[in-house]
Amino acid sequence: MKKKVIICLLFIILSFPEAVLSQLSFRIFAGKSLIHGGDLNQNIYGWSEYFKDRNQAPYTFDYNLKELHSLLEGGVDLAYNFSHRWSAALSIELLEGTTHGEMSSSMNDEQDYFHSPGDSGTIYLNEQSLQEPKYHLQTIPVSITIFYSFPFRDNMNFFLGCGVGYYSGKINYRENYQYDFDYIDEKNNNGVPVSFVDKYSSSGSYYEESRCKTFGFHLRGGLEYKIRSGIHLIVEAAGRMVEFKEWKGNKNDSFSWDHTWGYWGAYSDKDSLKEAAEGKLWMVTFHSEKTGKSYPRFIFSDEKPSSYFYTEVRPARINLNGLSLRAGIKISF
Repeated sequence: MKKKVIICLLFIILSFPEAVLSQLSFRIFAGKSLIHGGDLNQNIYGWSEYFKDRNQAPYTFDYNLKELHSLLEGGVDLAYNFSHRWSAALSIELLEGTTHGEMSSSMNDEQDYFHSPGDSGTIYLNEQSLQEPKYHLQTIPVSITIFYSFPFRDNMNFFLGCGVGYYSGKINYRENYQYDFDYIDEKNNNGVPVSFVDKYSSSGSYYEESRCKTFGFHLRGGLEYKIRSGIHLIVEAAGRMVEFKEWKGNKNDSFSWDHTWGYWGAYSDKDSLKEAAEGKLWMVTFHSEKTGKSYPRFIFSDEKPSSYFYTEVRPARINLNGLSLRAGIKISF
């Protein structure tokens, strides 16, 4: 069926090139979209609240990953004019945005103890963590829009349009991380100085990519200003209602660790590991025993997450609902 339609269109264009071309116009535009984001921003907000609640002595927690509410966009329209007022356009666009930051925690503590004259000393405790999260959201919509336009002023037209689009979405999450734990017990064991050590360090890189496809609706409206014959300057606003509900993909985690322990650090071990898996992106409500509160959070898993700490588990929903502002050039043949 698709081949027949394409052959029919090519036959019409080749048979009546001037008649067809005279009704065609071509638009190139770029702009910025302001979006709600759905569960993506709920997840970022949840981590922010968790770090705020954990920021109590002796720990120090810092979080500066911002929510993703804006996307850069660009696209092209190929429009056919049925009359002076009505036209239809086939569009392809690219929307993408990135947010990245740091999540860190630290704790330094020193405690003296005395159990007996032969059992006393000082415990030194140091714990540090650093995460560098980065989200990248990208979508490519292919859409059809029906436009109605009418004169507004000299050399200027006002247009309104509505339509439907097929959206192919992709979200990437990348994180470099580092964790260090140092425990040293400098004790006096019946007059003999003894040092017990427990040190652990790990670092790695985590990457996760999920994809989803869906349909969405949009409204467009704006002004066309005639610069010269066949060329117009366009300024428009567009509203979207698009929600992705079934994210599937894969994850990769590469990390190494080093552990030293025992009296004077007599024992040690280290290793490097790589893990890969396929799965889905889930949204859960995570209950923390350390804060006594609950937080929205993403979980990547091949099966529906099941844990005492998780409630309200469902597939993650990320939306592009919002408003975009853009400008471009219209060229008529």
